[in-house]
Amino acid sequence: MKTKSLKTHAALMMNIMPSFVYLLLLFYVPMVLMMVISFWKSGFMMLEPVFTLDNYRNFFHNSQYLQILRDTLVITTGSMFMLFVIGYPIGYFLGRVVKKYDSLILFLMIVPVEIGFLVRIYAWKIILSKTGIISSFLVYIGVFKEPARIFLYSKAAIILVLIHEWLPYVVIPVTIALKGIEPATLEAARDLGADRFTIFREIIFPLSIPGLFASFVLIFIPMLGEFAIPTIVGGSSTYMLGNVINNQFMAAGNWGFGSAIGVILLFASTLLIGLVIKVSGLEKLL
Repeated sequence: MKTKSLKTHAALMMNIMPSFVYLLLLFYVPMVLMMVISFWKSGFMMLEPVFTLDNYRNFFHNSQYLQILRDTLVITTGSMFMLFVIGYPIGYFLGRVVKKYDSLILFLMIVPVEIGFLVRIYAWKIILSKTGIISSFLVYIGVFKEPARIFLYSKAAIILVLIHEWLPYVVIPVTIALKGIEPATLEAARDLGADRFTIFREIIFPLSIPGLFASFVLIFIPMLGEFAIPTIVGGSSTYMLGNVINNQFMAAGNWGFGSAIGVILLFASTLLIGLVIKVSGLEKLL
């Protein structure tokens, strides 16, 4: 009996070990290193292992960086809100209404994700440009007399491209959550006299919240660190913290300051996720 228990324990450890090693080497170790380096003295191509708070002080005492932090939170929060507004009805349609072609529709939504990330962003840059399809259509219907750059190099352009980039990651978890609702539960509610709105409010929506939260966690943190989309369609006038971090590591060579901004971004995202859990009452469902 003891031998069998040891074999079961060993098998369990063998199953867990690859995931543990993966997380340790590619997540926890880099995160700890980033936190440590953020407290080191640094400058252009210079890193000195001496404890200092200058990197954090430089960030919070600089109004430009604080404005970029605000812009990042506004763009990310606005994008998440629009993703839920657009993605939830689509997920509901696929999870509760469509029965025959739901898999095909999901497949067609996922296919664009397989196209190169930068290719999709540059495609949007062309679409939003003066010679793009939107500008040409507005000229054709008489809204403008000549081609005009409407959204390109603005916060609106960044939000639009972020929505296109991350929409499948909202629709799929919501669809899965809604498909997991037992028909017997809904039948029982109807037998008790509940109308469609009551069933949605009291049963369907609460049971789909874990799917929404899964998509929120999956999207929110990568979106906060986004730098390719703001660079290409946001231009030099609209910066996000991801751009600042990239510049500090790749151009300025100031790894300490870049690490400090990364730590600030990490704590900001953690606090926001915790706030969402607290306000929405998700701790009761998770």
